[in-house]
Amino acid sequence: MSQANAAVDPLPDHPDLPYKPPLAYLGAIAVGVGVHHWWPMHARPAGWMPVGVTVVLLGVALLVWAQVVFRAKRTPLEPWKATRAIVDDGPFAWSRNPVYIGFAIIQVGIGVWSDKLAVVALVLVPMVLTALVIVPREEAYLRRKFGAEYEGYCSRVGRWF
Repeated sequence: MSQANAAVDPLPDHPDLPYKPPLAYLGAIAVGVGVHHWWPMHARPAGWMPVGVTVVLLGVALLVWAQVVFRAKRTPLEPWKATRAIVDDGPFAWSRNPVYIGFAIIQVGIGVWSDKLAVVALVLVPMVLTALVIVPREEAYLRRKFGAEYEGYCSRVGRWF
């Protein structure tokens, strides 16, 4: 975009997010650990630690898969950066937001792995913030930038599943 066009176009080439979404999940995990310190409640039966580890690994695998697909399309995975293409394959063929699902899976897995119910329960906070604050801004940006191509993707693939 030329400097003349940049001065005329008031909309940035990114979704103008108020915060970086991974920080909401990290913050919820940190708060959950703090809550557990003052009010410990167990998140799993004895011997279930491997279940938590497995859940974390599944979430990480989903994020890695998403990153591989985004790299193949030569567009950044970070939603606060300019998107260069609609990514509709890999995990994005069954959900428009698999990265956020991956973050939630990882947080739940960490809570089960570490046996901290507060970490598991507090996953609702970043999930609600993501659904109400982040996703609508991303969708508006993608509609503005890609128009009918993005609308077609939305008609084929659900927001979450």
